[in-house]
Amino acid sequence: MLKIIRDSSSVDNEKYHVCTVGYFDGVHLGHKKIIERLVSDAKKNNGRSILVSFWPHPRRVLHPNDHFDFIQSNNDKFKSLQKLGIDILYIIEFTKEFSKVSANDFIDQILVEKLKINKLIIGYNHHFGHKRQGNFKYLSDKIDSLSFTIEEVKKREISEHLKISSSEIRDRINTGDIMQANQMLGYKYSITGEVVVGDGIGKKLDFPTANIELRDEGKLLPLDGVYAGYTYVSDKKYFGMINIGLRPTVNGKERRLEINLFNFKSEIYGESLEIRFIKRIREEKKFNNLKELSEQLKLDKIETLKIIEYEEVRN
Repeated sequence: MLKIIRDSSSVDNEKYHVCTVGYFDGVHLGHKKIIERLVSDAKKNNGRSILVSFWPHPRRVLHPNDHFDFIQSNNDKFKSLQKLGIDILYIIEFTKEFSKVSANDFIDQILVEKLKINKLIIGYNHHFGHKRQGNFKYLSDKIDSLSFTIEEVKKREISEHLKISSSEIRDRINTGDIMQANQMLGYKYSITGEVVVGDGIGKKLDFPTANIELRDEGKLLPLDGVYAGYTYVSDKKYFGMINIGLRPTVNGKERRLEINLFNFKSEIYGESLEIRFIKRIREEKKFNNLKELSEQLKLDKIETLKIIEYEEVRN
């Protein structure tokens, strides 16, 4: 069971502590490689794995006027970390004052004094401390003065071909390149929300949709357009077409997420759905009338079914 510590308290080291540091938004393939190394090392030494993270996200504190959304909600991140076997999640409140803590003070005050670590494992591109001065080279240069050993997870150990980072994945989601984002995440990107009453236009077009009210504020919504995807209702998988956008053909004023589920007839108002994205089909368009929109939706469904068929064969 994952233990979460938020009060900056010290952690007693009964035998062996191995640690990593980072925000870990999305818990993508690069993160997973580091975490697997961490958990494996802890088990090998009959010790505990510790992941040091921060809240709020440093960018929210240092650049409050920048628009910044997350790949994962905190709860989803915690579930991912627990599934991967982390023993302790140590969350530090990130403030402007904390941002001025030097790399050396972070080592002494957090890693040594509070966590009493025996080993630190970090990725090849990880930085820590004021002005990002700490990294693996910084640690290597002062190895003789450290009370713990260090290990780097190199880029080639994560991916020979992809530049995997949370920032890169956010960029892919923002531009609608969901397939590439999914490849870097190692799972399908998803949005969770409650099914709410819509305006019934989809039903008139023979493409009824479940309108989704987003549960997690600050969760990154992909670029507007039509996507192939799926969800589960009562543990049964249903594929469908997802639309994100303003719905310009019907003069929509607010950005919405809705999904037309194939071979599905039930009423599910009030239910929570996790919508998973496979591939973007096209951008959102304004049609001259509902008949033109209906004809396009028929084409979209054909394209979606092709994507689904490929997805099922590949899996």
